[in-house]
Amino acid sequence: MDEPRYSYYVDPKWRQHLRDLGEDPDKAFDEAIAADNACLEGMRRQGLTLAMHICRGNNESKWYAEGGYEPIAEKLFATLTVDRFLLEYDTERAGTFEPLRFMPRDKMVVLGLVSSKTPRLEAQDELLRRIDEASRHVPIENLALSPQCGFASTAAGNLLTEEEQWRKLDLVVTTARKVWGS
Repeated sequence: MDEPRYSYYVDPKWRQHLRDLGEDPDKAFDEAIAADNACLEGMRRQGLTLAMHICRGNNESKWYAEGGYEPIAEKLFATLTVDRFLLEYDTERAGTFEPLRFMPRDKMVVLGLVSSKTPRLEAQDELLRRIDEASRHVPIENLALSPQCGFASTAAGNLLTEEEQWRKLDLVVTTARKVWGS
């Protein structure tokens, strides 16, 4: 599942916008988790993996929210009833891996380290270094790698060619094989 609204609760600008609308961002965050958990409850099945992507926007290579996961990490990771979290970590806008210290040991973290927004191909050595850094907070066997978001979240897509997208997907596969085997 894709969940862009959780990014509102990490971005100081969006938190203030919610306050300006008369909303308490912390209360709204609690309500969002409760609503998602109510929906997820009806989905749980034997053999089904439930995963949530915390989206920061992905339309025509633009983004709408920034800020590290720290303000929501402890509550989100402990109370949202999913098996996996797909987290965007492709730029400094997402903060550090430190909030992953709150990740329960029975959940997986998919590190969105490869950008679907820019054509620049990430260096594999940098991806390997960042995976190693994340593994200081979450066991390596509970980590995975992916692009930070989809390549075409809207009909307009992003500012990448199809060839650039395939190169990025190939980088994800070759890097994952290097870290976790085939």
